[in-house]
Amino acid sequence: MSTDLLKDRSYTIIVARSGISRERNHPWFNEWVDAQASLIDLAKKCQEFDPDGLTIYEASSFLKKYEQATVNRLAELLQKNNRSDATYVIEINVVEAIADVLNHYFEHKEHHQTKPKGEIIIVILDKHGIDGIGDIQQLIIKSTQMMDYAEELGITFIQIGDDATTRRFMTGLDDDLTQVGAKFDIVDTKYWHEVQRKSITQFLIDALFD
Repeated sequence: MSTDLLKDRSYTIIVARSGISRERNHPWFNEWVDAQASLIDLAKKCQEFDPDGLTIYEASSFLKKYEQATVNRLAELLQKNNRSDATYVIEINVVEAIADVLNHYFEHKEHHQTKPKGEIIIVILDKHGIDGIGDIQQLIIKSTQMMDYAEELGITFIQIGDDATTRRFMTGLDDDLTQVGAKFDIVDTKYWHEVQRKSITQFLIDALFD
């Protein structure tokens, strides 16, 4: 499939890393370290398609947003998150991050300020309870009602580690939401290893079609 569909888009990356995965003796710590090169390669490809700069969120506890960011910002963030901070409890904040991305997109769309072909959103996480799934489902369903065509938005969730509850959370989002009111099915879910196995371009195309 042509890469033209990946051009003229905005790209957003959300990093949601739990506190437990920052402990060096936890198996997810090594998963994050092993995944880092693949995630940076993915961001490089996104930046290639979006030379104006990426939007990057750190969605752990206090939400941080970096606009017109480069791959270097993501690399710094991933490196920083390898250091454990025992001074406060780290909570995953994916719902607020996704809500901010989607609200920002449709506000700009209303004023004809979005990229011509839409946006791809990549969410990287290792742990999430199923309690937040309803809120994210409703955000996605509501967003699809404001979309003009199926490939306008794509949201890919990438799991680091093998937490079963997180997988159920992701599966619940990847199930066909059109059955519960979504206009389009815009969610794709992957393990980080799949970034390695596929070409990165195909990985991004899957965000729109898989």
